[in-house]
Amino acid sequence: AVLAQAISQRPRACGSAAAMQSAQAEEGAVWKADGMSQDDFMLKDECIVVNYMDEVVGHDNKYNCHKFVPGQPRGILHRAFSVMLFDAEGRLLIQQRAASKITFPNVWTNTCCSHPLHGMSCREVDSPQEIAKGDHMGVKYAAVRKLRHELGIPASELHASRFKFMTRVHYWAADTGTHGSDAPWGEHEIDHLLLYRLKPGEVLNISEHPEEVRAVRWVSREDLRKAMDGSDSGLAAEMPLWSPWFRIIASRFLDLWWADLDVAFSTSKYVDTKAIHRFDTAEEHHGGAGRAGPFLSDLAGAESTAWKESGDAKRRKVVLDAQRDDQKLGFMNRGKIASGASSVKQGAYGKVPTHSTSKMDQLMRPLEVAAALRFKFFGLLENNLKKACDDPDIAFCDDMLKKVSRSFAAVIQQLPDGMCLDIAIFYLVLRALDTVEDDMTFYIGREHEKEAELRTFGAKRLTDIACSIKGVGEGDERTLVEKFGGVSRVFKTLPKKSQDVIMDITEQMGAGMAEYAAADLGQGTVDKAAYDRYCHMVAGLVGEGLSRLFVARGLESEALLGQGEHVWPFCADPNKQPSNLGLANSMGLFLQKCNIIRDYLEDYVDGRAFWPQTIWKKHAITGDLGEFARPTAHGAGVRLPMKGEGGKVVAKGVGTQALMCLNELVADALELVPDSLEYLERLHTPSIYRFCAIPQVMAMATLVACFDNPKLFTGVVKIRKGLTARLIIGTVDGPDAVHWWFTQLAKEVSKSVASGSCVGAGGEIGQRLAVACQRIEDRTRARARLCERQRMCKALAAFGTVALAAAAVVGIQQGRLGRALR
Repeated sequence: AVLAQAISQRPRACGSAAAMQSAQAEEGAVWKADGMSQDDFMLKDECIVVNYMDEVVGHDNKYNCHKFVPGQPRGILHRAFSVMLFDAEGRLLIQQRAASKITFPNVWTNTCCSHPLHGMSCREVDSPQEIAKGDHMGVKYAAVRKLRHELGIPASELHASRFKFMTRVHYWAADTGTHGSDAPWGEHEIDHLLLYRLKPGEVLNISEHPEEVRAVRWVSREDLRKAMDGSDSGLAAEMPLWSPWFRIIASRFLDLWWADLDVAFSTSKYVDTKAIHRFDTAEEHHGGAGRAGPFLSDLAGAESTAWKESGDAKRRKVVLDAQRDDQKLGFMNRGKIASGASSVKQGAYGKVPTHSTSKMDQLMRPLEVAAALRFKFFGLLENNLKKACDDPDIAFCDDMLKKVSRSFAAVIQQLPDGMCLDIAIFYLVLRALDTVEDDMTFYIGREHEKEAELRTFGAKRLTDIACSIKGVGEGDERTLVEKFGGVSRVFKTLPKKSQDVIMDITEQMGAGMAEYAAADLGQGTVDKAAYDRYCHMVAGLVGEGLSRLFVARGLESEALLGQGEHVWPFCADPNKQPSNLGLANSMGLFLQKCNIIRDYLEDYVDGRAFWPQTIWKKHAITGDLGEFARPTAHGAGVRLPMKGEGGKVVAKGVGTQALMCLNELVADALELVPDSLEYLERLHTPSIYRFCAIPQVMAMATLVACFDNPKLFTGVVKIRKGLTARLIIGTVDGPDAVHWWFTQLAKEVSKSVASGSCVGAGGEIGQRLAVACQRIEDRTRARARLCERQRMCKALAAFGTVALAAAAVVGIQQGRLGRALR
């Protein structure tokens, strides 16, 4: 949308001062420098954000684009221009940047180097088609504007059409010379190189802006060479510092053009509209607060090879893939990475930081500590699966269940006899299917095989008692699929109704996974409908299968299979088929949406994201879902503290669009809670209630932990282990305690909205959050109060017992004292 808007703004005839004034008067949005400081410009000016192919993807303020901090170690790539202005005698005008410049102050550089801006009246946004023709005017209008600002050259003395575009240079450089090895500032630009030559007799009126330019100088080709290489000690002493971009321009391009200046201006001999020349700057400009290292020079080699051997399409793919990889590396390296975690679980797990609670913080919560100790040492849940473990295949399944489901294994094991085995096999089958879906390396180049595996998994693998899938997954999941025959053998022993349900759901889910495996999910699902459908395929169907198994075993009534308040397009019409499993789908979708929200960074890094584009693009200022992982998009330095100078820097001009999007998705998920609560209320078997309530209440706690939390964009947000223990104990205590937890968690969100402390509190998103939380509180208030009364009675009873015991002890002591006195 941003690109389309930028391209749709037709260029105006702004080449002369009169034309520029006419266009500005007609369209407004005139750039003004009066009374503006360097800080003002950095906040006000919107740079044009581009990808590595120099295609416009959005815009952001100068502050954000130039921040070299963890999460965006090379800043944000944006478009720039560099002007080399010659007089009629062939001398070049160079400038020394002012000491007040935020990036690279006091260095000598070319005549003028700056940025075309988004939203200017004389359009400065050039499309790829215009650039390909070599006559794009946006950067030239920008050059006229900045030459006037920096050097005071009146627009009437320059004409945009006389600028000669030559080629483009892509470079990056941390400003370590000014700010030290932890420099939070730098440049990352695709620089459009422009030449301009005065005609004989033309004279420019130059008046340097003191906050932009410290000095100017006309130099010959020979003098510039001697000054930069140090062969003339006098010139080198006068001009000791040079900008990293001009060092590249001067050594790689300018000297050649300067030696043949007439030809350079009068012909297209040296013009290159297709290439983007990529260079890492000198090692002294590596590092910075984001610890960036060399990258572009290697990319240039790979790009050249791909271009020569396979043409433009392959070149484009190589370049954009490299950009994504480098960007993801920046996201992952912002914090401590769990060593060896990638060998435990597939996907991006272990590649991004996990935000865990400190031991001290946990110890400061005595109720949670007590709950954790109670859960660990007093065995609150039975293990009914253990009774059948004399069978080696069931023992294998029990062992795998503990390893791949971790803490959730106990929730399955406490189900009634028979039911626990049904659910254990159902879980392991779907976990194996999920292992195939999640493996992003084994099927590279053979994606059709992956789709076929998913579609036929039920019919082919579940019926094969000797099944073994080699090379798929990692860690315990790999063991599960390699020895899947053990699961298939136990499956064969289940009742026919249970087998039918598990096979049906496996086939439906496999088909759905295959559908999405073939989809491009690098930027999320296409829209909200696709988001809901994916959640149905991977979680709603699980809810359907569980409900059908509960009913098939005679442990729950068919009321569980009915419709909730949400009507889903993937469920049958409730008027025609009352048992359409709509309520079960709402429960499953709530769980899956909580997972998708929490796993934003892991999923994006894996290249399989699910946040719907119709939602996140409303908030993003670029066309990339990864934008939200940048510290400049989620309130870093303001909402998320950062240490050192980088923390102060990143706070200036920082955006919170990521949090706005996050909170909208949280509101969407919270709106499913009433259906989830209704599902729980229709359950009658206590162990099944616990089985369903534990993931629901934990999902609610996770959602609240993610709500308005910038840490979600820097790693994995998890709830405290002590809180997990309290939640599980709450489900053991019964429905009243579950309702109490939903009430308390909803209140946390509603308080944040009411106080205005969360992003979006005063708008439509805040209203949705408030309404959703109010509905949850209304639904759970009565039973939550019963829970509080029960707790009060227990507390009073405990206090009374202690008081009686104390009184007895006192009485005994008094009796002894009386006898002693007698």
